[in-house]
Amino acid sequence: MVDETSIRTLLGPADPARDAAVPPPRTPAAELIAIAEAPAPVDPAGYRGAARPARRRLAVAAVTAVIAAGAVAATAGIHSVTRDGPAPPGRAGGSATPSGTPAELRLGPVVRPVAMRAGTSPVDAGDRLRALAGAVGPAPYDGATGRYTYVHTVDWNAVFDDAPGGTAQVIFPQDKRLWYTADGSGRQAVRPLPPVYPNEQSRRYWQQHATALPATSEPRVDDLPADRAGPSEPLTTDPAELAARLGVGEVDRYGPERVLSAVRDLYSVFAPPPASRAHILRILADLPGVSWHGSVTDRAGRAGVAISVDTGATRQVLILDEGTGGLLAWDEVERPTDTVAGATLYLGYDRTDRLG
Repeated sequence: MVDETSIRTLLGPADPARDAAVPPPRTPAAELIAIAEAPAPVDPAGYRGAARPARRRLAVAAVTAVIAAGAVAATAGIHSVTRDGPAPPGRAGGSATPSGTPAELRLGPVVRPVAMRAGTSPVDAGDRLRALAGAVGPAPYDGATGRYTYVHTVDWNAVFDDAPGGTAQVIFPQDKRLWYTADGSGRQAVRPLPPVYPNEQSRRYWQQHATALPATSEPRVDDLPADRAGPSEPLTTDPAELAARLGVGEVDRYGPERVLSAVRDLYSVFAPPPASRAHILRILADLPGVSWHGSVTDRAGRAGVAISVDTGATRQVLILDEGTGGLLAWDEVERPTDTVAGATLYLGYDRTDRLG
């Protein structure tokens, strides 16, 4: 059995907390791991959509937890965060609670791929995406003004395996709220959500090992310096620049799924204006291998239309708002097990003068 004592013995002098009294972490180890492995909020090089790891073994994660605990002990008390008022309500077009999270959020306890109509053969998405681009309407945030761009998402990017073969998996979603100014400085608040499961077997396993799971906690709030919280330039509305940012020139090398990942990343930090939303749809329309699935409902209860790209091992899905052309959700589904290994819900965008 891998425990803290055996890990410290293995690390030896490399243990950062070897000679220090490490207090209990303010955040459970599994949550620290999930936060540490979450993608950075910004990729100034162009949102190339680097592949996300599908799995990490908890045996390896335990080593990371010991190191993270030492880091927490060493840095405790450094951050000082001020509160400047309530978070904006989140202009995403869906029903929301006062805190900005949709009341209908459907994450579990067992997460399944978004239900899509099964067809006898894939339908090419090109013409439908071009029609959608030609009918892009205003989003609730388009007319908003303020010092901060606000982005609200819920996501996860890994399935943690408890045992060889992935027989008991658990997913740790995170509610993320981001505020940033024109120079890229701002604030990020990350709140762990209750764990969910990719299959019924995992849910039953963890019901019997409930003490191993972290409880939800207060948001971890960080004030971030320039170029760290968000992009330090507005999103381009030039079609060629957008295509380059989304990595269209590398489709032959990496496949169209890389572009869908880049769209996911772009919407995670930008509040795209109407022209950019339309250009993104046209870029997706010109990609090879993109299938149209028609009307679906995302995990926040919102109606949209779905497109996908299939590889041998995965299916990437984007759910789009028919009225605004914006992105509602992204899924990465491992096949043939239909495990939702990565997902993002785009819940709110705004421009505001108040931080959360």
